Amino acid sequence: MSEKKFQRFGKYLILDHLVDGGMAKICRATYLGEQANKVVAIKMVQPQYSKDPSFVQMFEDELKVSFDLVHPNIAQVYDYGMVDDQLYSAMEYVDGANLKQFLDRLREKKYVFPVEISTYIISQVCLALQYAHNYQDKLTGKSFNIIHRDISPHNIMLTYEGAVKVIDFGIAKADSNSEATQAGTIKGKLSYLAPECLDGMELDHRYDQFAVGITLWEMLCSRKLFQAKNELAVLKQIQACKVPKPSSINPNVPPELDQIVLKALAKDRTQRFDDMEKMNRALVKFLYSNYPEFNASDLGYFAKQLFQDEISADKKKFVEYGKIDLKPFIEDMKRNEHGSGASTADHSGSFISDEKRTGKIVLDLGSFDKGNTDIDVQGLDLDMSGKTAKGLTLKTKNTGTRKITKKTNVSRGQGAGATRKSANSGATPRKRSASGATRATRVRRANGSAGTRAVRVKSAGAAPRNKEQRKRAGTIIPVALVASLLMFVYTQQQMLCKFGVKSFCPANMSDVCISNPSSQQCINEKCSKDSSLAICEQATQYGEIVLENYNPSYTYLLDGTSFPVVGISMKKIPLNRKYRKLTIKKDGYRAASVDVMKLGEKEKFITVSVPNLKQLRMGTLTSGNNYTPGSWIVMDIDGEKFEKELPLNGVRVPAGTYEAIIENRLLNTERKIQVEVQENKNNKIKID
Repeated sequence: MSEKKFQRFGKYLILDHLVDGGMAKICRATYLGEQANKVVAIKMVQPQYSKDPSFVQMFEDELKVSFDLVHPNIAQVYDYGMVDDQLYSAMEYVDGANLKQFLDRLREKKYVFPVEISTYIISQVCLALQYAHNYQDKLTGKSFNIIHRDISPHNIMLTYEGAVKVIDFGIAKADSNSEATQAGTIKGKLSYLAPECLDGMELDHRYDQFAVGITLWEMLCSRKLFQAKNELAVLKQIQACKVPKPSSINPNVPPELDQIVLKALAKDRTQRFDDMEKMNRALVKFLYSNYPEFNASDLGYFAKQLFQDEISADKKKFVEYGKIDLKPFIEDMKRNEHGSGASTADHSGSFISDEKRTGKIVLDLGSFDKGNTDIDVQGLDLDMSGKTAKGLTLKTKNTGTRKITKKTNVSRGQGAGATRKSANSGATPRKRSASGATRATRVRRANGSAGTRAVRVKSAGAAPRNKEQRKRAGTIIPVALVASLLMFVYTQQQMLCKFGVKSFCPANMSDVCISNPSSQQCINEKCSKDSSLAICEQATQYGEIVLENYNPSYTYLLDGTSFPVVGISMKKIPLNRKYRKLTIKKDGYRAASVDVMKLGEKEKFITVSVPNLKQLRMGTLTSGNNYTPGSWIVMDIDGEKFEKELPLNGVRVPAGTYEAIIENRLLNTERKIQVEVQENKNNKIKID
């Protein structure tokens, strides 16, 4: 790190590049000033585009839209300006990954986004867009009428702590823009366009809602909604707008969520939700009706499990960045400012004059993902023949961008030939005596002089001074002798036991423990007999089960025992016993089991694929009140024992016909009966 060259960019120090794009690059940087520990993301426009008046105008429009937006679900813009003829904006650094990266990582691992996490993410996107759609200028009270126009997985950021942020209002349409979009011009990513865009209709906030619906559909189905071999075929799919129900691809999707997704994706925009608030309310109602145990922190656990390697690497980077000496860069910045009097552009003004503005805004800062297979169609006319405006040269003040190589001071005592000098060059190092080599210690006198006096230290075997002490000493010595004798006998017994003389071994000691008492196999045997032994906790090795297609609404039992689930892994599983199966349960669903017999000392980490539980057809069971005290009903339901004390009143039971026993545990009597439970009916127990 000390040899790395860091670049100062105006009042920021560039730490590293995150993404390089054709028109701009995004870098991670730290502020050079009072808030020197503040890390930001800087969007640096390439110099050739910074001189294009059309691009500059678009850049200004983006700032007008996004600079004043302050919402927990929108990445905030802090600053903007121009350095060395290069436009930039400094924005909130979002420590995480975009939704497309999440989807790609899940496909690699053959996971699907859990339904409840997908629902939660999109509900947060709805909140962000509802705020943006209704944003008003605080000084004038005028509505901006913002439409994002580029909602897609690329522009939804998920932090590793579980926050959701909408980014990049680069092509947003707003009343504050310098000019309206011309009819017939498409902006946004091709696969996320709404049908009304292709029909040349005036766009409103329901355009964003359609893109949100596509994004939710793709999260639930783990595939793209509109995809074809060429752009024209994709456009035809969008115009036809035939959207299959998510549940037809992912059976985990409940019918209520199907309805929400299909409503947002209605071809006729009048059939969609009135606004993003209505869509958010529908999503939240569905989420907590079907997943009452869901917590927003579940997204954070999920993210940390998926990107644990990236998080670990980034932590190390930040520790190294924290060691950078910023003083040389701050001094250079101050010298440059005082010497040239240059500064960044005035935020209240414009980067270009009115007479230099020209051309249609057709460029975009939108997507920077390498290998992006989606198509950005900013300024793409319907006949696919859009053109960009020509650039003009723009001169601006130079704030001075320099590269500074940090000098590294070699610490004393390190490196070839390094020597350490004493503060007093003529002093002779004082020798320390070995421990216990003398019975005299140096002490400093009260007056501070360096004189010494001898201190007598009694040996450990000195005789007691009085009769009481001598009496106690006389008692201790015989006890110590008896203890030593017992220890000798015990060790001899252990030795004889170890050499195979079983008569000297404990009665319940197995051959495994006789041959090697400290072996893991012996410890496992002891712990299986008595898990309360302290040795079990100290010597236990732990395993982990990674739950592929993890669903937080399910209950996971390992041979009937519950273990903590962190992210998508069941952790802290002791390996001092053998395991047979992992049972997955959910109320109202048929339980399933997975074999986990491989988990053990040789394989401490295994992956199991969590099956999709099938929803049971349910009915209720009721009995009369004419049962004597102590009466119970006992029957087997899907391999599990069902027993309830009678009478019953509307107990939910899976539909089916069962052989049951009515037993009285006080009178010790029992009677076999047949119980029929019909779906969605209240069924009464009949006794002939």
